Formats: sequence, C-alpha cells, structure tokens
Amino acid sequence: MSCKLSRQSLHMVSSGGRGLYSLSHMNISGLFYPSTAEADAAQAKANKMNGINTPEVVGSISLPRPSVHYEPFSPSNSNPHSSMNMFALFGKNKILCSDAMGYTSVYNKRLHSFLGMPMLNSPKGPKRIVVYIPRTAAHAKSDFEIDPNTESDLFIEMPHGDHNDSLYIMDMVSGKPCCFEALIYYPVGHWRWRPLLPPPFLRNPEYKAPDNTAFAVVDGTKICVSSATATYLFDTVDRKWSKAGDWVMPILSNAEYVPELRLWIGLSASSPFNLCAMNLSNTAVGTSDVLPTMQHIRLDVDPPKDWLLKKRTLVNLGYGKFCVTKFFESIANKVVVFTGVEMVTSGEGELGIRAVKHKSECVVSDNIEYVL
Repeated sequence: MSCKLSRQSLHMVSSGGRGLYSLSHMNISGLFYPSTAEADAAQAKANKMNGINTPEVVGSISLPRPSVHYEPFSPSNSNPHSSMNMFALFGKNKILCSDAMGYTSVYNKRLHSFLGMPMLNSPKGPKRIVVYIPRTAAHAKSDFEIDPNTESDLFIEMPHGDHNDSLYIMDMVSGKPCCFEALIYYPVGHWRWRPLLPPPFLRNPEYKAPDNTAFAVVDGTKICVSSATATYLFDTVDRKWSKAGDWVMPILSNAEYVPELRLWIGLSASSPFNLCAMNLSNTAVGTSDVLPTMQHIRLDVDPPKDWLLKKRTLVNLGYGKFCVTKFFESIANKVVVFTGVEMVTSGEGELGIRAVKHKSECVVSDNIEYVL
C-alpha cells in the first residue's frame, strides 16, 4: 500500500507570551515510509535490534518559521484578561481563531489572507469541542423550511467554494448564555454565528463539565457527544438532539472516521499510548443501550523514564493515516513527538484492524499549544 495523504502539513500554534501566538506548518512527509510494507520491515528490524517493540524517533527537527502572527483583538491594556484562547481547523486550509472576548477571524493558508468574522454569541472556555461539518443541500433546504426568507435556491444544488464550510463550537460548561453555536455562511452574503439548542445533559443539576469530552461526526451530518453516563446525537440538518444510548465512547476527545475501513479511530481514554477503533454506523439509526463494537489497538510506546506525558492529540491525514502528537515534560526541557500511524485491515481483534507505526520526529519546545 502506498503512502497516500489528503493533506501535506500540520498546523502548529505556538505561544509567544503576552497573549501573542504564531502559526507554523510542518511537512508531514517525513513521518511516513513510501509504503506500508517498508514501515513493517523497518519496525521488524528495530524490534530485532532492540529486543522490544518500541518506536524509533528518527530525528529531531526545528520548529518551522511562522507564516503569520496573532495578537488579541482587544488590547491587553484595556482588558487584562485578553488573550487568544481558541484555534480550530476550519476546512482544509483555514484556521479559525478567537480571543477570550469572543472576537473571531479566519486565516486562509492557501491565500495567505485574513477574513474578519462576527463575534461569538458567547466566548467559549477551555472545556469545549469544535466540529467541522461541510454544508449540504439538505442543510439549505432545512434553512428554507425554518426561515422562508433564506434564499435557498442559491444553495439548493450544492454550496460552492469556501461557503459550504460550517464550524460547530460547544462549551461543555453549563450556565453560559449561548453554549452551542455554529459559524455558517448565509446566501444573502454574510457569515453568522447561529445559536443552537444546548445538549440535554447540560440541564441536569448534577452535571459537571468533564476534563475530556468524546465526540465524533456520524453519517456526515450528526455530531455524536458523550457525557459522563450517556451519548447523544445532534442532527445539524434539523437542529435537534436525540439520545444514542446509555454508553460512553472510550476515547480522548475526537474520533475520526476512516471511509476505507468504515470505522472511527480515536485515542484511547484508558491507556495513554493506545488507539481505539469503533463502529458507530448504527448510532445514527436510533437509541441503543448496547455499546458499539470496538477494538483497543496497542502502539507499544516506551518513552525515556524521565519523560512525563502531559497531553496527546490525533490529527486525521486521510486514507487511514494519522499523526499522533505527544507532549512530554522532562527535567531538562519539554519535547513534542510526532508519530505517523497507519490503520490497515488484518485478522486481528474484534474489528480486524491493526496499527502500523511509520516514523517519529520530535521538536524541543515549550511553546507549542495546538496541533491542527
């Protein structure tokens, strides 16, 4: 199998202090061998030499030069709490940023340009989820049925260009004036943050915002979100919530859909270095108390003993390939390790898949905060 990717770079957001941030882009070609067979051969050779199945950090790289710098929209001298507190991938080439006051803008990497956006209805805190969903003709039809003044005929066939992008942001802390909203382009010619119904579990008086929220996109238009005890679905077309079942997705943050495998892949919430594959295909059909079929997949990472894992993220690179980013702290410095991973079919486990580790690269930096 060849090393096919749907994108060529990772976007890294680094803090420069005093509310300043910079955006740089890392070429991901160095994280993958030309083929799956070469990756397997390299891992087998490393196992034979080391006697244990550990990944090989093939090199240390420098942080790429920034392509753009950010500062809060409201000056810090007028607002001491002003800072950039949210960065999110918005489509293939765009990054949305927001400060603590709710001012937003979008940077287009391809065009090297900024576009000012409306303010959020309510600023979002650190306990949030951000979900990108392309708009469809079904979204436009629903808009017209809810609001006939919407010129749906402009979108009824298919939205064009960047205007079919939409971004959903949900604050998992209850009590906010607007905890859930979406950035959507209207045919009349402007972007707007649309307030949406909050998830049902936020109304529970005993609800406490979790440190981690598991979520995924199911059926292309439904956002699947787990609370501490159950999982719910938000249909972005009819804008309604429903309960998927009394079970919780055992993943850390986002699960990414792999069409080639018809499975969702995420970081395991129970094991710091493993992945979790799930079959959520039946989740959109109706409520079920049966936990979806899943498979925990070992990556067998063995970092140096003085390295303490602080954070990890998963970025979908397309065609079953991912970048697993691990943030470590040691006595001497902070290290960020990027590992290329490929999911392939096999006869192993409940879902018949396995993970192929390719290459790893590391950056010594204490400033990287987001990897998108």
